[in-house]
Amino acid sequence: MKKCISTFVVCCFIVLNISAQNTSCNCLSNLDTVISNTSANYAGFPDKTSGNKTTAYHNMVNALHKRANGITDPVTCFAIIKDYVAWFKDRHFDFSYATDSTQWRLSTFNEAQLRKSLLKKRQPLEGIWTNPDSTLQIAIRQTPSGNYEGIVIKSLDKKIPVGLVYCTINKTTRGYSYEKYNYLTMDYPAQLQGGVLRLWNAELWGKVYPKEMNATEQTELATWKNYNFGLDFKQLDQQTAYLKIPTFSRDNLVQKLISDNDSIIRHTKYLIVDLRNNGGGNTGWAYLLPYLMTQPIGQGNNYLRLSPKNTQRVLAEIKPLVENPIQDELKKYYTPSLVQQYQQIYKEMPLAKTAFYTIPSVTIPLDSITPHPVLIALVFDELCGSSTEYFFQVSKQSKKIIRYGTSTLGMMDYAGMPQSTPLPFKGYYLAIPDTKSSWTDTAPIDATGLQPEKDLSKIPQTEWVDFIRRDLKQY
Repeated sequence: MKKCISTFVVCCFIVLNISAQNTSCNCLSNLDTVISNTSANYAGFPDKTSGNKTTAYHNMVNALHKRANGITDPVTCFAIIKDYVAWFKDRHFDFSYATDSTQWRLSTFNEAQLRKSLLKKRQPLEGIWTNPDSTLQIAIRQTPSGNYEGIVIKSLDKKIPVGLVYCTINKTTRGYSYEKYNYLTMDYPAQLQGGVLRLWNAELWGKVYPKEMNATEQTELATWKNYNFGLDFKQLDQQTAYLKIPTFSRDNLVQKLISDNDSIIRHTKYLIVDLRNNGGGNTGWAYLLPYLMTQPIGQGNNYLRLSPKNTQRVLAEIKPLVENPIQDELKKYYTPSLVQQYQQIYKEMPLAKTAFYTIPSVTIPLDSITPHPVLIALVFDELCGSSTEYFFQVSKQSKKIIRYGTSTLGMMDYAGMPQSTPLPFKGYYLAIPDTKSSWTDTAPIDATGLQPEKDLSKIPQTEWVDFIRRDLKQY
């Protein structure tokens, strides 16, 4: 196998940088800025660095200081700071770097040799893959390190040249992670499932060589055309409607999908909402609430890590609620009691000396209970994170809901990343969660994810929807 890989690298792909790197940064200065802002503002910092964790934290910082000393290349420095952020094991604690074309990697390749090599014994990821609109094809092959690179072999996009190293895919303890050519990030998850490759909830690729996607996989890939992100609706039978929502990052598309099919959903006994691969985003889940609510939904309190920066952010957010009359259409959310609490916070929080400060959340009022759907299945898997996990928690307050699937990703114990933290090198983006969720102290989820009550881990994912459709009819 090693001989095959070496031959492939030499004959098919010779990887090089497009041009010399002209951008530079003081890595030690950037690292120290990240460390100081993290220690002051990160909501998870007190818990993750206290007690028997203190020594490990300081050892890690000292080691990274040694690595950062004298480094001026932003790509090399990114890897050092990434290790610092990754130490906290919090996927909401985010660090990224949008590279420019001078930092991209190109390779020369021999397509005939490439196709011939793919006919030999290969790993499941290896092959030629197409994007949904058939404007790009990449060849994924294993590198000598055991990880994978995806090289562009066909492009109708003038901005993406043939030969570009489009992505790297690495093995992890939980499967795969990926990184794209123009965007260095933390370890975002990737998932291989038969003939489709998911780059979390951002992209879907379909295999075309040497073995092609099956009909079901081709249909799924088509739902990603024209930046539709896999959103889909079907009526599975006369009693069961099906919504597929792999993202909450496109609220307008989610709203349109639900609105376009509202009349069917409201006349169907069962609804399956397939949230697999949904890494979260915004609050698109709110468009589903009219179907599932059976009582007002309390969102619990959040706990702000007190610091001058964090306090300033929250005061700016609640200032309009304190100083201006509440609009009529918002009064059912911002009740006199809640507004009074915000007024008290606005007055007292700047003087508070506690480590955390309690911030109440809006209770979502119940307008009415829709008779249909009678029962709703929410489907989760290991790529579900962030606001999708928040929706999981919220859904527990509905008597209509049954949750199916496997444990979620685990990334909702700490939140509140409204803006980036400025660093000396302007190309870096750092988002520090400043708020602790209502459940974090008593039932944290980041290490384990959330487990649906109907565990489908023993059933192939391709059979989940049909299993759920039949199972709902038992109630």
